[in-house]
Parts: sequence; structure tokens; C-alpha cells
Amino acid sequence: MVVVEVISFDVWNTILDTKKMFALLSVELAKALQIELEKSSRVEKAVHKVYDRCKQRRRLGEINGFDIVVESQTLLAQELGASHEVVMSTIEKAFSTVDPQHLVYSDAISALELLYKLGFRMGIIGNTVFWSSRYTRELLERLGVARFFEIMVFSDATRINKPDRRIFLLFAKQMGVDPGSVAHVGDSVVEDVGGALSAGMKAIHIDRGRKSMLVLKDLGLALISELHQIIDVLEGL
Repeated sequence: MVVVEVISFDVWNTILDTKKMFALLSVELAKALQIELEKSSRVEKAVHKVYDRCKQRRRLGEINGFDIVVESQTLLAQELGASHEVVMSTIEKAFSTVDPQHLVYSDAISALELLYKLGFRMGIIGNTVFWSSRYTRELLERLGVARFFEIMVFSDATRINKPDRRIFLLFAKQMGVDPGSVAHVGDSVVEDVGGALSAGMKAIHIDRGRKSMLVLKDLGLALISELHQIIDVLEGL
């Protein structure tokens, strides 16, 4: 039996809340475009529409992790009737003003601290859409959790998107371990679970709406509802 030595994490919707970031970005875009805040829901709908469209292309391998940042910004600008420059500058403003404590899930910091104290090596495997990984890295730094991660592998730097197994294999190679000794934690069944399992890793799917934990040892898969449960399922993987 291969023992889990390394735990990799997705960031958005696993450690940080994407919906809250989208809501903040939508308010800032509404201000930049001089749209009444009462009507900012139209902006937020546009953000989600473009996000879903780009995410589908990402999953199908139709666009790499670097180009998707520019394309998603361009599509959002077109959807809102704005310039690409306005969208870029608004993203910059949103990230420079947001309090990362507003975005982090309540279970994230304490769970990471516990795993770190227990001696698990940890890292990040993340995709990008509207913003480059620089903004995500800076948020993790400001939050005080970047120190827990030995490496951060993002799709805009590698030009490889999850669920492509190559980004998971690259992570394992950079950590100097066999993929089988890595457990990847993420919220997406396709991008996180599917990608990790295809690379020979173990997978832990977090769904905060779940009522109970479940370990499917034969598949190398665990289902959890909060990050504190990671330690409870590792032995069963």
C-alpha cells in the first residue's frame, strides 16, 4: 500500500470562495461602467455566463491555461460592452482591495495548519480564468497560508489545464514523489477528481453540501464536506 506523503489543493471553491470573488468583481465592474448597483446583477450574470463558457472550453482542451485569461477577459468585455482595458483594471482594483478573510472558507486555515503540523507536504494545482495566478498567489500570501505550500503549479504558467493529467504529473515530478503518494483535494468532479485519478493520484472531492464522508478505497477516492475531514479519510485511501 502506498502511503500518502503529499497533499495537493485546488484553490478556488476549495480554499477560497469563487462566488464571493465574482460578486465583488461584479460590483466593481458596475461602478466602472457606471451601472446602478441595483442593476449589478446583470453584470454578475455576465461574469458567470462567460466563466461557464470558458470553463467548458478548458475542460475540452480547446484552450490553454495562459490564453484563457486573456480570452475570458475579452469575452467579458464584449458581453458588457466595455473595453478590455476597463475589465483588466477593474480586476486589478478588485484584488487590491478585497480582504482575503472575506473569501476564505471557515475550515480552510485551521485544516491547513493541522496537516502542516502533522508533517504532510503540501502544494497547489490550480486553473485560471479571468485573472492570472499572480492574484491568487498574492491572496494566499496575504491570508498567511502560502507558507504551507512547497510549490504552486498553475495552468497559466504551465499552459496545461486541469483535468489534463500532465499538470498533475508535473506537480508530482516537481515535488519529487510518485503520483501514487499524492492525494489531491478539490471541488470539481471533472477537473480535480478526474484529473488526479487519471494521473495515478488519489482524489478527495470536497462538496460542502454533503451530509457524510465516504471513502471508496478501490477507486482511491474520498468524498468530504469540510477540509477538516481530510485527515479522517487519508488512512482509508
